Amino acid sequence: MKLIQFCIAILLTTLPVCIQAELILLDKIECVVCGPTNNTPLVDTDVSWKRSLDGQPVPLQQQLQQEIMNQQVVADKMPIDLSIADKYVESLKKQNNLNDNDLKELFAQVGRTFSEGISLLSNQYMQEVFTHYKFKSQLIPTEDDIAKYYHDHPEYDAGWCEVQVAHVEYGTQEKSQLRQKLDATVDGNNSASKIDIEWSSPVKLYLDDIAEDKQFITAMNVGQTIIKEEKDSYELYKLVAKQDTKLKSLDACRSLITDRLNRNKFQTMLENYNKEVKKFVDIINLNDYIMVQD
Repeated sequence: MKLIQFCIAILLTTLPVCIQAELILLDKIECVVCGPTNNTPLVDTDVSWKRSLDGQPVPLQQQLQQEIMNQQVVADKMPIDLSIADKYVESLKKQNNLNDNDLKELFAQVGRTFSEGISLLSNQYMQEVFTHYKFKSQLIPTEDDIAKYYHDHPEYDAGWCEVQVAHVEYGTQEKSQLRQKLDATVDGNNSASKIDIEWSSPVKLYLDDIAEDKQFITAMNVGQTIIKEEKDSYELYKLVAKQDTKLKSLDACRSLITDRLNRNKFQTMLENYNKEVKKFVDIINLNDYIMVQD
């Protein structure tokens, strides 16, 4: 009897505290990937808290894509050795001289447990294998494709010039007299009126970046000097080197063109794949469902 009374007393003293306690939301399901092999929930902390190994958040759409790929590997019975992912993780540890404790600390910094971090590394490897098997193995542009892109999107080597500049102040000299001396010096005349000119070091200028009031430089010939009259001095410009803008060769552009064509084709293939995936994968977004109480 005393034990019962004691329990009742405990309940009467603790129940008000429980009633007043606030409910704290630890996590919530954002959506569920209903695929051919699993129904996988993705929760709020997957998006708002957990990070990739570079410290950046992983967008929900990217996580959905990863889960769909993971299920596709199993559903389509792709010839992928799943144990290779573990070997990949071991290889990373060896290459970077890391042990499990090091990985635990690294994973903790991006909001993941050790098992979640290992799963993240495995998923990265599996995604690369999947995209190669499903898409990248088909990314082989033909010579005609490359040639057409080259002609439709010409690439140029930017033109440039190297210029030396000098400033000669008027001082107490008459402008006309000083100009005669400068002309004699620039023309290379053997005259006593020649003066010493202190040239700057050559400055490289890309033709597209030259200011509007200095466009005369683009029409100069190498070795030519032009004298401009300013408010307090003469400015001298000497062109010491020049390279005109020229069209890049096809061979020089081949690698870049191949990469661009592959990216465009891969994006198209991935978009088409995502449309096909909708036939056997459902994405249930729980935010679209609202609980209504009477």
